[in-house]
Amino acid sequence: MQFLSPWFLLGALAVGVPIWVHLIRREQAERLPFSSLMFLRRVPIKSVSRQRLKHLVLLASRVLLILLIAAAFARPYIRGMTRAALNTGAQKRLAILLDTSMSMQAGERWQRALDAARDAIRGLGELDQGQIVTFNAEFQIQNLPTSDKAALLATLDSLTPTASTTSYEHAFRAIERLQEDSDRPLSVVLISDLQKSGLGPSGQMLTPPSVAEFRLVDVASETAPNWAVEDVRVLPRIFRSRYPERLRVNLRGYGTDAASLDVVLSLTGKVLQRKTVSVPASGIATAEFDSFDVPVGVNRGEVRIILPAGASDALPLDDSYRFTLERREPYRLLFLRETGEDRELYYWRNALGAEGDSPWQLDARSPGERLSVPVSQYAAVILSNVGQLPESLAADIRALVEKGGGLIITAGTRLPSPPLEQQLVDLWPAHATEKRMLTRDTERLILLGNFERDHPVFRDLAKSGAESLRSVEVYAYLQLQPDNKVLLRFANGDPALVEKAWDQGRVLLFASSFDNIWSDFPLHPVFIPLLHQLVRYAAQLPADPAAYRIPSTISLAPFRRGQVGTASWDVIGPDGKREVPLEEERRPDYLVLRTPGFYDLRMRNGEYLFAANPDPQESDLQPLPQEDRSLWATAARSATQGAVAAGPTESEKRQAIWWILLLLALAVALAEIYLANPFLGPRRLRVSSETLKENPYVNP
Repeated sequence: MQFLSPWFLLGALAVGVPIWVHLIRREQAERLPFSSLMFLRRVPIKSVSRQRLKHLVLLASRVLLILLIAAAFARPYIRGMTRAALNTGAQKRLAILLDTSMSMQAGERWQRALDAARDAIRGLGELDQGQIVTFNAEFQIQNLPTSDKAALLATLDSLTPTASTTSYEHAFRAIERLQEDSDRPLSVVLISDLQKSGLGPSGQMLTPPSVAEFRLVDVASETAPNWAVEDVRVLPRIFRSRYPERLRVNLRGYGTDAASLDVVLSLTGKVLQRKTVSVPASGIATAEFDSFDVPVGVNRGEVRIILPAGASDALPLDDSYRFTLERREPYRLLFLRETGEDRELYYWRNALGAEGDSPWQLDARSPGERLSVPVSQYAAVILSNVGQLPESLAADIRALVEKGGGLIITAGTRLPSPPLEQQLVDLWPAHATEKRMLTRDTERLILLGNFERDHPVFRDLAKSGAESLRSVEVYAYLQLQPDNKVLLRFANGDPALVEKAWDQGRVLLFASSFDNIWSDFPLHPVFIPLLHQLVRYAAQLPADPAAYRIPSTISLAPFRRGQVGTASWDVIGPDGKREVPLEEERRPDYLVLRTPGFYDLRMRNGEYLFAANPDPQESDLQPLPQEDRSLWATAARSATQGAVAAGPTESEKRQAIWWILLLLALAVALAEIYLANPFLGPRRLRVSSETLKENPYVNP
């Protein structure tokens, strides 16, 4: 036995107090000289020995009371003994953790897993409780604890493997959750193919939590060969009739022999091209498809491999890769400048048209010109050194920004312009105080300075030389008093680029101009990518990829732009049926992809298509190394042996022996009160009746 607070045992020294009290109250016989006893009658005292015995019991009770209280405050516990050992009559709770990841579909693994789970259920005692938990990239508790074996078997029969990845971290989190809620000793049976990739990308070692019993059931009898389409590099959308570059496909074999595979590319159900690729044994190969025609609209694309005759493949789900490819008209941009001022327009037009498949169509107009299309049809508006707008045009720009469009304002000789700021007062990001023209008499130029590296405008410019921003020379700029977020500053700390969010849209104000008069911006390599990022960010172009990996959660907020009121949406899943995930009740703006295939999102403002594919890490069926399994088994044995892993505090908390000692101390205290009444009462001389008859002067 050990003690959590052994210093309280010093309180046992207090036993000296009752011993001292009993010693000073002990009756001592006093010897008196007397002439003769011949005339006195001998009277036997029979109660002396009994009185001493009674006092010894009282003393023992007091000593025991002090010892029990001191031991209780010292918080004793027995190492290696748990609450389950103390409560010998307690029944266990069995948790069956069942792996439902995609790798469980290989061969007979799922059937063997079901058989192992059924055996565990049949082995439950009459008063034992069972619970089924499934895990993959997340965990889900399938039922409440129950002793009904038929209900457990029915729950088990309703389960199927998913297309998600394996994560033993989530399995162990489920064990911790069950242990917190369990009032019984918890036994765990983990049924899995023990796939190595379940440890995570970093391969970190995990250990199971401390439970009463932990048992592993490996259902992977052998390592099965598997081919997979690992990745497809494809653009999510194009703006021409033909795909502008080669489409590249990565293939991989796991535990496979060298083979020649046919790779087929199809679009909207029509086979476009077929390639034959030689894949080395357990190796990687690449297939490239030439440019091809793309129909207008959102197309369902697929790349799949065709195995040679006689070849076996463990997981057919990863033999194909689905993607979406949209062909649409370029996004329109309205460029407003005064008539005859085309210098900045020249640089904007060349920068946005530098891509081979540019997503932009730039319409240049003066504020007084009639527009070919309504302002609402533009993705963003660019105001280049404009001093004032017609009221109707200003109202249309405000309406565009409110519905999610973008507005970019660049400075020039007409700014600051109080009339323009007043027209767009709700949208204006920063008040311009004065215009600074740098000359030889003052400062010849000023450089750009710090910028928000993590902001979407600058985050993706690292490969394009974002640091070259600091070498941009500015010869004139507006001094701004920002009321909103500053994204870029000049070297002297003055704001250079200010952003304002207005309703669903975004407004960006640049304190100088993108030409060769107020700055030398066009001479730097960062100029073209920066203009593209500015327009993409302001116009909020969709950034969704051509395909997602399972499981993925998609925010529907970007697809709600332009809608008024509460957005309603519906989803048609890969099986053609309407899907309403459980998350819809709690998070109506999110969609969770769990099944391979295409998801059709239908909203009030249009339809959107998403493609989902299994994570390529799940295609690797390599088993968990034996040393890792041994570590798990060792951790399980340590947990079974007792509360060592839980520590002294947890062990003492589980056993709570101090409560028993306090109850015993209370019982001893009651007994001590009963025994102490005669001892502590007034002392009286006991005189026999015969003595009274012979000597009537004796006071009884």
